[in-house]
Amino acid sequence: MVSLLESSIRKQVASAFAGKLLTCTLRRASPASLDSFGDPVLGAALSFTFSGIRDSFRLEFALAAGIPVTDAKILIILGSITPAASPRQDDQVKIRDQWFQLRKKVSADPAGATEDWAGFEIEDPT
Repeated sequence: MVSLLESSIRKQVASAFAGKLLTCTLRRASPASLDSFGDPVLGAALSFTFSGIRDSFRLEFALAAGIPVTDAKILIILGSITPAASPRQDDQVKIRDQWFQLRKKVSADPAGATEDWAGFEIEDPT
């Protein structure tokens, strides 16, 4: 649960970065359900927009953290996710026509305003 202070800081950080970072897409696959015959039916994907950037990990950090050196570092401004959501492992992110699948959360700032994720490049899932 996000405290009132964290929520306030998250909104301030998102406001400060508004228009200064890239507009990105976060895509989350809905869980499959079963039809009347018991066969799996894929759910529709949910899409969110957010402000963020794609960067690289320093080699030393990636090796120490067990992150493949080919992974991208993806910074997500949490207060900018519309509609409000939190990123999850295996979510897909589009930044400048490149798609990435989130591998793991690497860090989060103490105020809960930003998160760094490791992600690997994937084909366009749409």
